[in-house]
Amino acid sequence: MRVAICALLTAFILIPGAILGVATGGAVDQTLPGNPTDPIKLALTVLSAFAGMFVGGAVWGWSISRITKAAADRRMAVAGGIGFALSATVVILPLGFLEDLFVEHHGGPQLPIHNVFTLLFTPGAAIIAGGCGAALGFGMRDWAMAGRLAWMCAITGGCAFLVVNLTLDGFGWRVGGPGAAARATMLT
Repeated sequence: MRVAICALLTAFILIPGAILGVATGGAVDQTLPGNPTDPIKLALTVLSAFAGMFVGGAVWGWSISRITKAAADRRMAVAGGIGFALSATVVILPLGFLEDLFVEHHGGPQLPIHNVFTLLFTPGAAIIAGGCGAALGFGMRDWAMAGRLAWMCAITGGCAFLVVNLTLDGFGWRVGGPGAAARATMLT
């Protein structure tokens, strides 16, 4: 039962945490003058997005520690914050570049957009899930647990994303395809 509760907490806390981070970064990007590729503006945008995602990750790590009765609430909160914010930032930055390259400039494989989306975002989900799992193990000061959680969460996170993506595709709601914004399928 704890596993199911932790899984639900992960979805209900980290998704808003990601939205908070992206919104915070977007607000800073829109507020500051200049070109988005200006190093100072880019650094401030990324730092503010990191801070927003850190908050979501910290709440998640603390919540997981309470559910699992781990005696490391603060460490788990800090580990969850750093793990989520860092792994999400490490994934989001290259994904933005790759999405622009493949979609806008047609520099990648000549595949339909929904297939490109699946190929890019499934490993991204796996990396974020693995990073978050490893962070919780580090928060518990158990390196072996961190390793196990990293690979188990990475496989589970990537597979879960792929299952949701393919299910939506089966219903005709192509993630990343035409009309995806109207159905909010990008929130997979």
